[in-house]
Amino acid sequence: MAKVRVGITSGWEQSSLVPGWSLIYTVKSCIDVVEKVGGIPIILPVMSQTVSRNEVLDAIDALIVSGEVLSIKRNVLKEEGPKDLECQNPLRYANERDYIMGALNKRIPLLGICRGHQVLNVVCGGSMYLDDIHLSQANNVITHQQDDKKPEETVHSIRMEGFLARILGREEAMVNSFHRQSVKEPPAGFDVVACSQDGMVEAIASAEHDFVLGLQFHPEVLPDPVWLNIFKELIEAGARYSSRKGHD
Repeated sequence: MAKVRVGITSGWEQSSLVPGWSLIYTVKSCIDVVEKVGGIPIILPVMSQTVSRNEVLDAIDALIVSGEVLSIKRNVLKEEGPKDLECQNPLRYANERDYIMGALNKRIPLLGICRGHQVLNVVCGGSMYLDDIHLSQANNVITHQQDDKKPEETVHSIRMEGFLARILGREEAMVNSFHRQSVKEPPAGFDVVACSQDGMVEAIASAEHDFVLGLQFHPEVLPDPVWLNIFKELIEAGARYSSRKGHD
């Protein structure tokens, strides 16, 4: 049986890392974990034409909408101007919007991680806390920015239910945290399947698809092997999608 091909979205930076050069990048750990569970990782480029983005989806069996750091730090922390995900990085947002909507329409299994979780929420009609949650909700919010800790370290607990609890076989876990914005209300047709102790939404799942899951944290770098279950389930869902596609 052919291996499941997992598309991983990329970000782009216009001359901010290397003067004069625009760079495409993604989280290396996403590539590593897909390989580890037996899939083939394929980096999806940031492209200018919608038709090209739609055609790329024909080459994959599952989709990971990845996270990022740079544009969030530039935009969320500023005092004035728009802070929504689209304005933070318009071209990346346009690509991820089309990849997400195309995947949902084709019933391609989808995993959104950190920013990817937030973009999934917005694209599907959910709302966000756009200001830094540590300031706007200062009275009860725990720390969701672990700048002084390594990515593989955990900093707070989450309580899980539904789809995510079934995948992991547990209802509580410790996670890492790298976000300043947060899901406020999930889209119609999505369930909140994890929250932190301060009530922030840590995961959403579609009740209408085989596998559509958004996670506010980064399971791809967490050392506890239980997190591999998410990626194994994504691969299995990708195999089911590939089989259905082959019979269409």
